[in-house]
Amino acid sequence: MANRGMTPTVLHVIDTTGPGGAETVFLALAEGCIKQGYRSVALIRGPGWVEQQLKQRSIPYYIRDCKGSLNLRFLWEMLSIIRKEKVTHIQSHLLGSNVYASIAGLFTRLPVTATFHGHVDISPDERFRNAKLALIKMGARHVVSVTEDLKNTINHTTGSYCRLHPTVIPNGIDLSELEKLPVHALGKSDKPLVFGCLGNVRPAKNYPLAIEFVRLLKSRGINARLRIAGDDTKSGAIELKKEVSRAGLEDNVEFLGFIDDVPGFFESIDIFLMTSLSEGHPLALTQALAAAKPILSTRNGVERVVPEHLLFLAEEHTAASLYTALEKLQQTTESTEGSARLVEGRKYVKDNYSEDVMRQRYTNLYGIEAA
Repeated sequence: MANRGMTPTVLHVIDTTGPGGAETVFLALAEGCIKQGYRSVALIRGPGWVEQQLKQRSIPYYIRDCKGSLNLRFLWEMLSIIRKEKVTHIQSHLLGSNVYASIAGLFTRLPVTATFHGHVDISPDERFRNAKLALIKMGARHVVSVTEDLKNTINHTTGSYCRLHPTVIPNGIDLSELEKLPVHALGKSDKPLVFGCLGNVRPAKNYPLAIEFVRLLKSRGINARLRIAGDDTKSGAIELKKEVSRAGLEDNVEFLGFIDDVPGFFESIDIFLMTSLSEGHPLALTQALAAAKPILSTRNGVERVVPEHLLFLAEEHTAASLYTALEKLQQTTESTEGSARLVEGRKYVKDNYSEDVMRQRYTNLYGIEAA
C-alpha cells in the first residue's frame, strides 16, 4: 500500500520490444493505471514497436539494455529508476523481467506483481530455471499466470522451494470496435472463402500447416484465400514465403505484416484460423470471438481457455483434420445455430476477457486505494 498522500507510481517492466500478446497487456496496464489516477513509468530493453506505443500513449519510459544471464548493471539502473521516480509498485512481464523485478523487490521491499504469459516462460530447457523461479517466489508479492493451464503447469513442474502458486488473470482486450462488427453467417457464395491468421510468424504458430491447408483446399476446388497478419520479417517468415511460391499459392496467400487496424482485419475475413502447436492465452483468440468470427483451430491449449463448443477443433495437427473440422464449421454456421453461437462467443468475451475486467483484477492485486 502506498503511503497516504503519495500518488502511487507503478513501474512496468518488460524485456521484449516487438508486438505480441504480453506486450499488449503491458501497454494496457500501463495506460490503465494512468486512467485510474496513478502514475505509470515503463522500463524496456530497446527501441521498437513497444517504444512507439509508449510514445503514442504519452507514457514516460526508460530504455536500458538487459542482455546477459544476470546483468548487474541493468539491475542497478532499475534500482536507480525506482528511487528517482519514487516507485511504489512494480509490475513485470515474462521470465527475465520477473526475475529482475523480484530481486529489486527484495532490495526495496516494494510490492512486485510478476506475470507469466506462456509455457515458454517456464521451459525445462531454461538455464537455472528453478533458481530463477525461487528468486521470483522470494521477491514477488503476487505471481500471475494468464491461464489456468499455465498455472497448473507451473505448480506441477516445480519443487516446493520454487513453487509460485500463481493467481490466474486472463488477458483482456479492447472491445470498443470489435463488438461493433456485424454478425454474419457464412452461407453459400461465389466469393472466395477468406481465412485469417493473426500473430507474428514464428515456429509455435505453425504457419506451414496453414499453407498446407490452403493447398489442400485448392486441390479440392475450393476458392480460398489466407491473410496472415503479424511480423513477417524474420528468417522463418522469409522461408514461409518461399514455400508459398514453391506451392504456387501466391494468389491464395497474402502476408500483411504487422497491422494496426485489428478490427479492420477481422472485418476482412470469414474464418479465423489457428494452426499453433501450443498456445497460452492468445489475444487473437478472444479478439476473433469478440469480432463474431467462427474459429477453426488445432488443439493447442485454446480449448482450455474458452468453452470448446465456441470453437471448431481439428483432432490432429494435419491439413486433412482441419478440413474435417471446416466441414463441420460450414454446416453449423450456415444455420441459425451458427449465428447464435457467434453471439454467445462475443458475450463470453465481454463478460470475462475485456480490458476493463483485466485492469480491475490487477488493481485489486496491487492493493492501491482508489484515486
